[in-house]
Amino acid sequence: MRYGRKLLVTAAGAILATVIAASTVSAGASHRSVQILDACDPVTFNAALGEGACVRKGGGVKFEKLVNQLITKGEAPAWRFSPAHLKLDAGGTITARNRGGEFHTFSEVAAFGGGCVPELNELLGLEPVPECAIGDIFLTTGVPPGASLTTEPLAAGVHRFMCLIHPWQRTTARVR
Repeated sequence: MRYGRKLLVTAAGAILATVIAASTVSAGASHRSVQILDACDPVTFNAALGEGACVRKGGGVKFEKLVNQLITKGEAPAWRFSPAHLKLDAGGTITARNRGGEFHTFSEVAAFGGGCVPELNELLGLEPVPECAIGDIFLTTGVPPGASLTTEPLAAGVHRFMCLIHPWQRTTARVR
């Protein structure tokens, strides 16, 4: 009798684990998260860009180092969207969470290119994407530090998202 009860409990546990795993896979495919990351140094960023440009606590990448990375590498590795590539079911959504200390956007664009900040485009040799001409783009796709933004349900196809301030921050979503 004791062996039968143990077998029954084990079988019930296995069934429950299978149901939970199946629902997690299904739910995971309809929603994804993207982390918006940066490592701004508040002292040097606020001195260069104005008070409140970086609200990150503690040190980080100094403003001058960021500029040097852009000139030499064409990007600043600590400023990124993670993951850079993801898959999602049609009708699914993406929530972008700003874990950094600067304001960013999570903007869908037709094709990757330059952002809306002329000085950064000049350093990177980029032309702004057409989406920069949309008057309220920063209001509708902006993500302040500590905040998040969730997309509308996405249709099947390839969707490209970038920060219109830091154009090397990019994510491509393949929606099936």
